[in-house]
Amino acid sequence: MRFLILDGYTDEPAGLGVPPYIGTYPRYAAGVLYHYGYKDVHYITIDKLREELKRGYDLNKFDVIIVICGSHTPGKYLNAKPATLREIVSILYNYRGIKILGGPAGTRFGSSMEGGTLKDEERYKTFFHLVAEGDLEKLLSDLIENKFNLEKIDREYHQLRDYKSIREFAIKGARIVREHPNYPYIVAEIETYRGCSRYLSGGCSFCTEPRRFGTPKFRDERDIVDEIEALYNEGVRYFRIGRQPCIFSYKSLESEREEVPKPNVEAIERLFKSIWNRVKPKVLHIDNANPAVIARHEEESREVAKILVRYCTSGNVAAFGVESFDEKVIKMNNLLTTPKDVLKAVEILNEIGGRRGPSGLPYLLPGINLLFGLKGESKRTFKINYQYLKEIYDRGLMLRRINIRQVVPFYGTNIGIKDVKKANKRKKLFLSFREKVREEIDKPMLKRVVPKGTVLRDVLLEVKEKNLYFGRQLGTYPILVGIKGEGLKLRSFVDVKVVDYGRRSITGVVVS
Repeated sequence: MRFLILDGYTDEPAGLGVPPYIGTYPRYAAGVLYHYGYKDVHYITIDKLREELKRGYDLNKFDVIIVICGSHTPGKYLNAKPATLREIVSILYNYRGIKILGGPAGTRFGSSMEGGTLKDEERYKTFFHLVAEGDLEKLLSDLIENKFNLEKIDREYHQLRDYKSIREFAIKGARIVREHPNYPYIVAEIETYRGCSRYLSGGCSFCTEPRRFGTPKFRDERDIVDEIEALYNEGVRYFRIGRQPCIFSYKSLESEREEVPKPNVEAIERLFKSIWNRVKPKVLHIDNANPAVIARHEEESREVAKILVRYCTSGNVAAFGVESFDEKVIKMNNLLTTPKDVLKAVEILNEIGGRRGPSGLPYLLPGINLLFGLKGESKRTFKINYQYLKEIYDRGLMLRRINIRQVVPFYGTNIGIKDVKKANKRKKLFLSFREKVREEIDKPMLKRVVPKGTVLRDVLLEVKEKNLYFGRQLGTYPILVGIKGEGLKLRSFVDVKVVDYGRRSITGVVVS
């Protein structure tokens, strides 16, 4: 049998899969097929497929097409365009083989709500023979065990796998990365755990993580390191230890009984030290961190931060899910983290991670996520949020980036279409706030994080528009760099000296 894994890209709060990232879904899916002895397994990104279809690419040469899709964190992408289900259906309309849907688009938790019913994308799911409402790799495993008898598998497949069962899939699926069009300049997203301790009180109002997965289930350090080694042996040099709500809570012994669990310093050090004992990555970064954990368990969190500085590469960002500084919004949406927590956590990471490293960026800085459209929000919320961002700046502290977005209602959460309609009435206020932050906070903050004359090492050139090149360092939340010039080669690395600033980007000149 011939298989095609079609990567329409995924972008989730706890996992990236849009280039230059390659997510876990396609690697695990490939690993299942390799595990069962199938060798004719192919991988293609949606961007590459769009090009190939213009040249007469024949999808019917494959017996099974596994589609991975679902970007439910709004964002802009420099050199990629995620697929929609509508586009996928139009591409596969005349395809005669077995069609399987996985990724966030496959689950109700990855489909936003509209007027109390699922959006049009939900109807497109009926086009597929099988839909992974649970885990795609578990579905594929059961399908193979049942000799591809579709009648023996629920069309809407809800079963979840455990970490023991995916160990071999994660390792064996590593070789599919060589088929990525960006290879070897890709960042592998590495899963550490799923679920959230906030499940104990119902979780944040807008979040699907605790509702879908419950309390945390952790991957073993050895399994994570073995997967990274397999990827490294396939030529991957860039890694992000992501796919979790809070890296500081990894393997916490209190994760099932405390909403703000004490960090397990020993386990975190074992993980990151073991990575370096086995491979020598060019980039090793993290993603999410809970500021309440950092602030309320200061002693342990300081040790974790030191571990991240010691074993990760510079330019690292711990994304804080602040969502709102407004105490009313915090209470009505069960957000837990207080403004005091955030300020304390920002101070701690600045103190420990603010030193500039070889990449030209500080070793470890916080990022802040703000979410608008939550219950209890008012015009005053915008003022409060701005005041706290300004306070962080006025204290001389650094934030690597501020992410400002509007809430999207998802199945099973406490945010509905009525909340979105209320938010839409404040759309002008939201846009005005965002512009104010970009101009008055982001731009001066960027000057603080990367002062003029700073040299950013290993900027990968990705796009050229007229006489202007655009590139980024590979890693988590990279800064967009614009470079004037001619004769530079795309997909090559250059060192760039900072000479000017946009609101969230910099202008630089190549240095030899």
